[in-house]
Amino acid sequence: MTSRWRKLAWQLCLCWVWLCWQPPAHARTEAAACATRMVSVMAARSNAASSQAPQHGWQAVTLPDNWAPRWPGYDGTVWYRITWATDCPLATPIALTIGSISMAGEVYSNQDLVWRDRHLQEPLSRSWSTSHYWILPQSSLHAAGHNTIWVRVVGLSELHPGLGALQLGSPDAMLQAHLQRNWDVRTLFWLNIILSAALGVMALAVWIPQRKRPLLGWYALVSLCWVLFISNGLLTETWPFPDNLAMARANHLAYIGYMASFSVFCWQLIESPLSRPHLLRLGWLMLAGALIIVTGPGWAPMQRIADLYTLLFLGNTAWVIWHALRTRRLQHQLVAACLVVMVSIGARDLLVVLEIWPSHKVYSPYTGLLFLLLSALLMRRRILQDAERIERFNQELRETVAQACEDLNTTLSEEHALALANAHLQERLQLAQDLHDGLGGQIVRSIMLVEQNDAPPSKERYLSMLKLLRDDLRQVVDSDGSIGAHAPTTPEEWMIPLRYRFVSLFDDLDIRSEWRAPADWCPPPSALQCMLLARVAEEALTNIIKHSHAHTVQVCLSYPEPGILLLYIEDDGLGFDAPATLRAGLGIGMSSMRARMERMGGQLQVHSRSGHTAIEATLPLAPRAPAPQRPSPDRPSARTAQIEGEVRPWR
Repeated sequence: MTSRWRKLAWQLCLCWVWLCWQPPAHARTEAAACATRMVSVMAARSNAASSQAPQHGWQAVTLPDNWAPRWPGYDGTVWYRITWATDCPLATPIALTIGSISMAGEVYSNQDLVWRDRHLQEPLSRSWSTSHYWILPQSSLHAAGHNTIWVRVVGLSELHPGLGALQLGSPDAMLQAHLQRNWDVRTLFWLNIILSAALGVMALAVWIPQRKRPLLGWYALVSLCWVLFISNGLLTETWPFPDNLAMARANHLAYIGYMASFSVFCWQLIESPLSRPHLLRLGWLMLAGALIIVTGPGWAPMQRIADLYTLLFLGNTAWVIWHALRTRRLQHQLVAACLVVMVSIGARDLLVVLEIWPSHKVYSPYTGLLFLLLSALLMRRRILQDAERIERFNQELRETVAQACEDLNTTLSEEHALALANAHLQERLQLAQDLHDGLGGQIVRSIMLVEQNDAPPSKERYLSMLKLLRDDLRQVVDSDGSIGAHAPTTPEEWMIPLRYRFVSLFDDLDIRSEWRAPADWCPPPSALQCMLLARVAEEALTNIIKHSHAHTVQVCLSYPEPGILLLYIEDDGLGFDAPATLRAGLGIGMSSMRARMERMGGQLQVHSRSGHTAIEATLPLAPRAPAPQRPSPDRPSARTAQIEGEVRPWR
């Protein structure tokens, strides 16, 4: 056992000893100046409707008295006649204390009424846990001889009917005895109720937002049932119940709820595995007991159910003790020790109630309070341990997140560097492609124009060619401007620059050209798509001028299907082996165009043989446009046949 837990155990023991110890009455009071003694105590049954003491049937009894063993099953009125004498002067005040009256009653000094309960018929007042104190009026006492105290008691046979201890003496001594009795049977219970309710409410407030802590919930339920059960002994009226039988049913229901929830709470406290079948069986047992209590006639079923749950409590205590001995854990041993103390004190108090143990003090409230405090301390320790585990987990989580963030930052930095390098490479590749497709083609056309003329071109012609080269170079460099540019309003407007650039070259080479285009866009392409088709057309026409030796060229723009824009270029030149050329890497321009078309979601197909070469650039303008079909190299494609009927010639 650690020093911390040893210190806690000693503190709990000292608290229990302090609560239980009370100095003897003779140490707190001065000796009486004169003696008062009881001569006889007699009891007799009476008619409940009569307010007068009976004349016959008196029997000698000893206080405190329970008439149930003497008159079994008797529910009604019993009169007690206490004859007493004193050697004190008549002017000396005499005080009377009665420890309890079960259930209701009235008190007379000789023939004068001293006190009366509010209800002497069902629903009876409940004076069984209330100590009474009066100073007897001097006018009711006899100057010489014996005096008589008459006590009328109305009780129920199942609720220990009778009269408690009665004392006569000096007012100071009787007042101290009265206060001590009230402390034992009322104040201590009220403190127990207040502390139990406060601890239960705190446990409930912590459990509601954290349902995963069942120990707190069971603790709150145990506290609630305990408060309902022990409050039965403090209530002086049966409200809101119609009679004492109904109130006893409610008290027994609170008792079985307390015993059942207390058993489950003990299992949770010693961390015993609790399965759903165990809870279901316990729930069915509680339901059966509740039904018997509610529907059963009389007091006997309630008492049998109470005995059954008392046996359940004893069995649970034995199991907890066995579990503590098996596990040898300090927390389990503390719970087992506290249960042993509770059972021992409870058995002793039961003997006191049955008037077998010669005492009038009960200690169960102290042990119940001790167990609640011990349970609260154990739960506090477990909550602190859980909080420490959560704090360690949070610290580990913070460290893991920090390491993950650091790794992520490193990875993102590396990816950013790779992305920058890739962007630079893409920009260089794009620039190379634009220079080849745009400026390169214009240079080739200018060279061909100069070579075809026998006489040197004029100054204006040179300036025109240089301006065209400057415009192409500016278009390549200023690529952002092309993104924000507007597309041509009509297909004819898109085709005019191409026709202007190549018709003169075709005429010089004696090549007949035919240009076809639809009247309107349907739907219109973007500026980038128009520029891409223009680059494809420039590359194809430049290759025809350089390599084909063709006599006829056809350039057709059409919509073979809705949302599909087709650029078809055909010539009757020498032709070439297109697959072999692409595999050998000789068609750099066409490969570049094909790559750019694929990036835009289009396709570029080249079909060539001797006397016939066709280039088809298909660009989808709608997201779900069907893929174009590959035409046969031996005959014109279906799109070529559609061109004849869909576009008008433009020469």
